[in-house]
Amino acid sequence: MFGIGTGEILIVLVIALLLLGPKEIPKIARTLGRGMRELERAKDELKQSIEFEAEKDESDTKKTKDSEEPPDKDSNSPDDLNNLPSKHL
Repeated sequence: MFGIGTGEILIVLVIALLLLGPKEIPKIARTLGRGMRELERAKDELKQSIEFEAEKDESDTKKTKDSEEPPDKDSNSPDDLNNLPSKHL
């Protein structure tokens, strides 16, 4: 974990106990836990938002691509010439 071994963690905990006292450590741990939980919620919310926007953009792109595709017919095909108004023939 972050390149810190068990011995270093114990030393940090002992120093924190001496500096802050036994009554303050649970309060600090609770505050850190709440902060981490809020950070996790924000991360999940951002991830869901990005995934939703990506899916929405993908479906919009797919819809516009489908509507912009020209027909497979050649523009000079006989079917097109038969559909012209009679004054153009």
